[in-house]
Amino acid sequence: MKKIIIVSHGTIAKGIYEAATMIYGELKDVEYLCLEKDMGIDTFKEKLEKIIEEVKEYKQIIAIADLKGGSPYTTTISLLSDKGLLEKSKIISGLNLPMILSLLFMEGELSEDNLQEVISQSKDGISKFQIDQNENDEL
Repeated sequence: MKKIIIVSHGTIAKGIYEAATMIYGELKDVEYLCLEKDMGIDTFKEKLEKIIEEVKEYKQIIAIADLKGGSPYTTTISLLSDKGLLEKSKIISGLNLPMILSLLFMEGELSEDNLQEVISQSKDGISKFQIDQNENDEL
């Protein structure tokens, strides 16, 4: 079984979590943690360590961060490494709602092929609206 941990700056992780519950329903195997404005990295690390302790028995841990190289991302990698959990973890940056939903609707553990599919679907969710001049004006 897989466990998903969402980490972010500000309250992005909480917002994505709440939006996903509106679409998917209850998220039993998802935890989130936000590095909030006045929190400090030491407090964030302590809270993340507690979450990782609770999920270390899962077969796979999927950590998703908002920003590659940011404190939530690097702290997650560091803690998973310290606990000897990197081998059974997948760490992804670029958090967005399509990414979480793709992961939730995938059964079982996340393979490398599945991971590439999730990343692709996440990128496909980014687009620019354009009016086609050949269509009528209705949306």
